[in-house]
Amino acid sequence: MRTLLPVVAIIALAGFGGEARAQVQCPELTRLRSEAVDASKPMTRALVSGRCNAYIRASLAWSDLIAYASDHQEMCDISGPALSAWEKSQREAVVARDNVCAGRPVRPFPPDVIRP
Repeated sequence: MRTLLPVVAIIALAGFGGEARAQVQCPELTRLRSEAVDASKPMTRALVSGRCNAYIRASLAWSDLIAYASDHQEMCDISGPALSAWEKSQREAVVARDNVCAGRPVRPFPPDVIRP
């Protein structure tokens, strides 16, 4: 048990160090990611036209993050799974934008809500 704790601590510190190195190395990536996450926060109380604009901004923020991350993947030490997760978030933002701007709900209703 005494040897397990130092090993776990070293692994945890190594993980945090890698993340800190990436943040110092690529502050633009950190800024773009923060903007994309902030832009994707729920926007339920806005007017329909305001909601559309908000979803447009969110999809553009994710697109900017993906473009930067793709161009600087090696330099910023971005893993493939992280890039894939961001691409998934970008696709979801585009679908939400298209639905809201067309006057539909952000996500389709589940089948048990729709009655014939």
